[in-house]
Amino acid sequence: MSFRFSHRVARRAFALTLVLAILALAQPSGAQSPFRLEKTRDRSLLGAGAILGVGSLVLLAGVDPLTVDEIDALDADDINDFDRDSIVPYRATRAGDAMAAISYLMPLTTFIRADTKRDWETIGVMWVEATLLNLGINGVVKTTVLRTRPYVYDADTPLDQKTTESARLSFYSGHTASAACNCFFMARVFSAYVEKPQAKAALWAGAVAYPALTGLLRVDSGHHFRTDIITGYVIGAAIGYFIPQLHRIGDDRVSLHPTAVDGDAGVEVQVAF
Repeated sequence: MSFRFSHRVARRAFALTLVLAILALAQPSGAQSPFRLEKTRDRSLLGAGAILGVGSLVLLAGVDPLTVDEIDALDADDINDFDRDSIVPYRATRAGDAMAAISYLMPLTTFIRADTKRDWETIGVMWVEATLLNLGINGVVKTTVLRTRPYVYDADTPLDQKTTESARLSFYSGHTASAACNCFFMARVFSAYVEKPQAKAALWAGAVAYPALTGLLRVDSGHHFRTDIITGYVIGAAIGYFIPQLHRIGDDRVSLHPTAVDGDAGVEVQVAF
């Protein structure tokens, strides 16, 4: 089954998400900040994100494109049944690219309210942490797994598209992960400030739907398999949600602690349910 979306659909999805965000912005503001920074924790998160980012760039420099013989040897029957329908010819990805890019503007809406504007430093640091971790993890996984994109298996895709480094970076979807990370971050932060359940429900509905549509557009263009989208969605959403949750005042269900075992430094994350 193939999904077809137009730029008009993408624009409408973006407009809907903005309307949902405005519903949250219109709610009364609180007096006390719900988030706080801690030097040790935040230095660990920023450092981990930076290390992953640099590591992914180093790995990317070592990625070689597929040769013609390697492309000719590819067999669509080797793809699992769930993903095989994702094999379609290469298509330009303007709609998917636009939705992923626009998602980076969404966290900026958290600075519109008076109370969130007051907490701009805390929110800004949290967003940088989430973005660095999301991009870094995605980059390392892509350049380690080296999964061939669906369009490479399609005979109608031009050879020059199949012989790029990007053609080997299918798993997992960075566009979907970024959209999910930004949307879930925005929704989690706003949820700590808004009071009305209806506003929170509307906000989360938009946050859930937007990255899903972004992912479907990427499948439709032949850039990703369905499992690439699902994985990117889950990882991006988890980062976007749990980074603010780590900073939530009065909630100890998620915690991060530096550790040292046999002289090796590390970070321990604990999640309580």
